[in-house]
Amino acid sequence: MEGALKTFTIPNELCRRAGVIGTWLPINEIGIFPSQPVKTSSSDTVSPYGPSDASVYNVRQQVILFEPILRKLLNEANGTFLSVQELMASNLPDYKSELLKLSRQYRSIIRACLENLQDEAVCDKTNYKEELQNYITIFYSVECIWHLCEILFVENIPGGVVLPHLLEWVRFHFPKYERNAATLLREDTIGIELQPYYWETVIGSLMQGRIELVQALLQLHSSADGKPFQLAIQALREMPLYNIYGGVSISEFNLKWKHWVSDTQSTIDAKMFTSERYLNLIMRLSVGEETAWNDVQAQREPWYAFLAASLFFREPTVKAFELGQLARQCIARVKGGVHMRHLDHVLLAAMELDLIQVIKEIQQMSENGWFVSHLTDLLYHCGRLEALQSDDTNLMGGRLRECFLLDYGTLLMGHNSLWQVGLNYLDHCPTEGLSTIKLLLARLPLKSEARTHKIIREAHKRDMPQIIQSICKVQAMNSARNGRMGNALTWALKSQDGAFTSLMADKFLLHYKGSGILLNEDLLDNLGSSVLISDRLIFLGKYFEFHKEYRLKNYKEAANILISLLASKLTPKYFWDTLLCDAIDLLENNVMVISSTYTFELLRYLEEKCDLPELKDKVGLIRLGAARNLSRALLYEIQYDKKDA
Repeated sequence: MEGALKTFTIPNELCRRAGVIGTWLPINEIGIFPSQPVKTSSSDTVSPYGPSDASVYNVRQQVILFEPILRKLLNEANGTFLSVQELMASNLPDYKSELLKLSRQYRSIIRACLENLQDEAVCDKTNYKEELQNYITIFYSVECIWHLCEILFVENIPGGVVLPHLLEWVRFHFPKYERNAATLLREDTIGIELQPYYWETVIGSLMQGRIELVQALLQLHSSADGKPFQLAIQALREMPLYNIYGGVSISEFNLKWKHWVSDTQSTIDAKMFTSERYLNLIMRLSVGEETAWNDVQAQREPWYAFLAASLFFREPTVKAFELGQLARQCIARVKGGVHMRHLDHVLLAAMELDLIQVIKEIQQMSENGWFVSHLTDLLYHCGRLEALQSDDTNLMGGRLRECFLLDYGTLLMGHNSLWQVGLNYLDHCPTEGLSTIKLLLARLPLKSEARTHKIIREAHKRDMPQIIQSICKVQAMNSARNGRMGNALTWALKSQDGAFTSLMADKFLLHYKGSGILLNEDLLDNLGSSVLISDRLIFLGKYFEFHKEYRLKNYKEAANILISLLASKLTPKYFWDTLLCDAIDLLENNVMVISSTYTFELLRYLEEKCDLPELKDKVGLIRLGAARNLSRALLYEIQYDKKDA
């Protein structure tokens, strides 16, 4: 449904002069900033708008669901939503009765939210109270509509006789008369009819079908022992009330009802109640007299409350499919069509069993899609949306449900702490849910490592290695920019990307080359099998082992590692000079640790790399050290061979 367009004013002079442009920020925000329109035909001249300070304005939808006081509603409704999905996955034969229980659970969540809002509104003394009253109005309407939809579309009513449930609905949402009656019955004093709300409570209770309560209130009247009151109480006591489980057929009940109306009408015609004006009105109402019903319209009850009362005394066995026509007649009678509110339109559409119109109407409610998403999901699982699939409407119930869940889940994904709740809804969108999650997870702000780990866990659950890899790379680069190289390497390893891990390993080697300090040695000492992800990381790990053995004065082991690194094809070009220079200390060591064979190998590598600019001043030292070590090694090896001989 298209709503009225809204205009937002950007309070910026540069924006006014130059114009604005917008770009999407993560999920549900738009960044607005000044921008000079430039076309391919525009001349390349100095901008008349600079230099100047520029500002970026974030525009986003106002989401009342993100209010802290409504957080409990969101979390508890999410639990019920997941229960509905689990129920449908379990393939229970009696799933509809369970769906009814879950629908009532939704309503209890809304009722608890309303009570919290009302308590907060009573305590609040600030301007926020007006907003709270607005929220109360919204969620009262939500509860009222949900209750009626539950009766008409979720509950399986035997025989389709809907009036008992309709009366229960009216009583639940208009408890004023029940509360007033309880107060009057507690007082139990003489002359109670002098209370200003006594007769209003009696008539209101009668219109809600509370016949026993009406009898109890009439017996408190000071003239209750008089004949008019006794006749009225007796007539009300004998009034037949239809009970779905009473074992009486509709035709049999209608016959009893007509007999009772005929007998009561005879008593009224005999002028037995004319001495008591209100008593006479009550009895005329009970037999459905038109003039009496015109008199009580002044109480200004909503048309749907008036409809339930009228049906109770005129059509007590009304079926659900008859409600729509009767509702329109009732609206015309009470002249409510001129002042129809949005709530009235939704209730009328529900009574006409027009689900498409109901869904259209509740889409316009300002609670940001919570209501339409959960109710449509429930109706879909009840099988009520199957009727929407037709050539005229070009709608499919499952597609409609998924559309609302996608919108609602995406909305929640835009919140700092509710994004995981949003994932639960997107998970149950069979067509586009997974692709939407892939798009949104990658756009979530990585505000902390704890949050990042949560995002990665959710991606793991849904088997999204590309998302995990992308997030790990972003975290690694952020850590590297902040100088946290150990953390950067850890994230690179988690990304399982060999090329990227090599990039991080290069940063370690380049840092050592420039400063002579090997970073995060504890991490390097515990790499284990993870070094296999990258050749460059293998080199870094082996180079750390060389340093470790050298510090422990295990020079021979250090020399072996160094020669193996020189012999391998893992050494990066920029690190050859460092490796060859590291050999100088081993060559000049007091103890001979490099054999003649390895010395020749070292000289061969030196000859291959002697053109490197970095080695220009060091080639002579390395050759001198190699020559000295070679002479020692040859003498030692000759002596060793003689001993063996």
